[in-house]
Amino acid sequence: MEEVPGVENRFPGLKLLEVGRVTGPHGVHGKIRVRMHSGDSGGVLQLSRLWLSGPDFEREYLVAEARPSGAFAVFSLKGISTPEEASALAGAHVFVSRDDLPELPEDEFYWTDAVGCTVVDAAGEIIGEVTGMAPGPAHDWLVIARNDGVEAYLPVAAAFLQKVDIPARRIVASPPEGW
Repeated sequence: MEEVPGVENRFPGLKLLEVGRVTGPHGVHGKIRVRMHSGDSGGVLQLSRLWLSGPDFEREYLVAEARPSGAFAVFSLKGISTPEEASALAGAHVFVSRDDLPELPEDEFYWTDAVGCTVVDAAGEIIGEVTGMAPGPAHDWLVIARNDGVEAYLPVAAAFLQKVDIPARRIVASPPEGW
């Protein structure tokens, strides 16, 4: 999930996180298909509201129904009942309120919380900084701007991440050989 600079201007007073993009309609009853930025849509499917922002609209929608569908999530939004109405939302950025997200277990974190963290090795030497996240079929990836100027991907897996300390903004990593 990614915090979007300037989105607070569109939805004042809310701390919103971008969780995906509308790819188009789903079926004939006005449902929308959303490609989630994270491979796991579980927490978002439980929410009762979403905020959508497109080139010429920004609006909060109440969720009538939500379910996973392969690599996507499918939402039925109150007020959207035809494929044509759903098609008009294609390309929209999908946001959720951070306050609506469920608490995570201690060993998990939201993507947006990792961005900006310093990445160090076991000796405490700085490797770089997390600039983003990328989904993968087996696991997600930390996108790291290394100190040598190279952008590198590090698997979000116990073998490579020794400790993720979000409050301290620090991740202790053991990159693979030749990384």
